[in-house]
Amino acid sequence: MKRVNLWPVLLSVLMVGCLEINTMTQVNPDGSVERTIDLKGSARSISETSFNIPRVDVAMWEITQDSIGDDKYHYQARRNFNLVDDMNASFEANTNAVRIKIKSDLTLSQGLFFTRYYYEEKLWADIPGPDLPMEDYLSDDELQSLILNDTDEGAGTLDSVEAERLERQLDLYFQHRIYEDFANALREGARRIDVLEQADEILNANLDSIKFKLNTTNYYDGNDVWESILEGYMNEDLLDAIHESNPEGFEQFYNNWQFFEDVLLNDYSYSIELPGVIRETSALDVRGNRMSWEPEAILLFFGGVTLSAESSIVNIWSVVITAILFFLTLIVTVISFARQRKP
Repeated sequence: MKRVNLWPVLLSVLMVGCLEINTMTQVNPDGSVERTIDLKGSARSISETSFNIPRVDVAMWEITQDSIGDDKYHYQARRNFNLVDDMNASFEANTNAVRIKIKSDLTLSQGLFFTRYYYEEKLWADIPGPDLPMEDYLSDDELQSLILNDTDEGAGTLDSVEAERLERQLDLYFQHRIYEDFANALREGARRIDVLEQADEILNANLDSIKFKLNTTNYYDGNDVWESILEGYMNEDLLDAIHESNPEGFEQFYNNWQFFEDVLLNDYSYSIELPGVIRETSALDVRGNRMSWEPEAILLFFGGVTLSAESSIVNIWSVVITAILFFLTLIVTVISFARQRKP
């Protein structure tokens, strides 16, 4: 989001860099699909992106990468799919628990004079972990109002005082989610070595200071978060023992919130091109038969982003054949009428 105050969490990763991500999906009249993915950013941000790019089936994509400045590259991947199901299979193969998920659907409806195309694509991002009741911080209506207020179309919907209040509440929500995710990993490690009661006492006694440290922690570059967060509260031997008893839990914690930071820093735009004339779409930018979306990144975590469109194309041969039959029928009718009037 443009103005939500999440920067205390994100400042530490700005050195990693953000990406400009654009996807282009061209649906052909026969139902085949051409998918193009464009990324612009540093070599590291491209290689480590959580966006769905070819990884498993890379040999089946046409991939180019060009330098466009100091440590800035343009990466492009393009592939043709005979069916949208084949494209979904590629999405599935190239994703995992901490990557952006994509699912597309294409329906062709054949009529006598028109073929209609219904295309929908959904993108969403999940952070596995405890589900907190968001209503304790923001209602669904307040969240939607805040997101709308931070778009070009809805700018100014909220007054500055209300916008700042909702931004603070959203910050508190994420701070608490990060804390609970971290505390769960710590508690599980402590439980495995039978020091759970001691760990709970430390967490409860230092709740606010631990939350503050987590809110300004860098999850990149192998930073020993459990040590930097808990130093002063636990001795080094106990810290090491807890971590060694639950390394997968702490790794999952880092992956989840590194993923969150990565997604939130990127700029996303999506384009879809359908054959024929556009009849209906959720896009605000429509030029000919190409539609474009530039949604707020935060939407990927709250219900996802849905791109939908419908178009139709005239079945020329059906029209021509129908026209020929009409004129033949008309000629026969005229001739018959003329013969009936003949003396």
